[in-house]
Amino acid sequence: MSKHHEKLLVRQTLDKVGKNWSLASLTVTKHVANLKTIGRFMAKSQGLNDITHMKTKHVDAFIRFLREDKQLAPSTLQGYATALRLVATAIGKAHIVKSNFELGATRPNVDRFKNSSTPSDLERLAGIKSALYAKSQWQGVAFEMQEKFGLRIKESLGANQVERINGRDYLRIPAGFTKNALERRMEITSSDQRDILIKVNAIKAEQGTPGLIPAKLSLKQGYWKQVNAIRNLGGTKANKANSHCLRREHIRGRYKEIKNIPDKSEQHDAKDKLTQESGHFDPGKIRHYAEV
Repeated sequence: MSKHHEKLLVRQTLDKVGKNWSLASLTVTKHVANLKTIGRFMAKSQGLNDITHMKTKHVDAFIRFLREDKQLAPSTLQGYATALRLVATAIGKAHIVKSNFELGATRPNVDRFKNSSTPSDLERLAGIKSALYAKSQWQGVAFEMQEKFGLRIKESLGANQVERINGRDYLRIPAGFTKNALERRMEITSSDQRDILIKVNAIKAEQGTPGLIPAKLSLKQGYWKQVNAIRNLGGTKANKANSHCLRREHIRGRYKEIKNIPDKSEQHDAKDKLTQESGHFDPGKIRHYAEV
């Protein structure tokens, strides 16, 4: 393939995915660089003339090239796997990218699951929630969104749309707010979740904004206002009360319920669903949150 053809496929790859400017600038730079590498490889090595023709075999060949020829570390492979998923999702083929474990893109560090048994200071977390509500309603609600759905801070600020799919309600988490820049959905299953979404809608209506963040603040400003407020109230890792504890406790609770499912097939499906709703692709990631 000619250099001209490579450039065309690189441009097509970037155009298909688009630039997510709500991500940190460094993350955007890294994604763009990885996407360019994917486009060049698919043109030069795989002979594709259209990125929409990419299949699982092409994805596997790319990862194999990075792992065996380039000898990249698993942590670096994870970044490429995320970029591949961005492309796959953009062309309507999300299924063609395997889990990080299957791709060999998981870190083997011995203490990677050390937080699975770490206790959370639930009393302190409850105090932080009350203090945030006292500061401003939107900050208290955002914190409670993390608690009820197991969201990351940024996700709690942007996830507020409910979609009805096959008779079930799902919370949509837009790509611009997720860690891996991929949109996902979480099934709404409890009255507590529905109640907090009522609060979210009330704030949006009062502020006249599309989300929880007040109109006078940008996404970046709202994010750091929340991060700093939680930290100043004692919500730190050292205190076992940072906002990640809310996410961890939510996933632990869900996993405890899943382990009690008697049918092994149903249990396996439920674990996969929890993995996806948590924003991961490798089922083994749950071991970061709960003892399995």
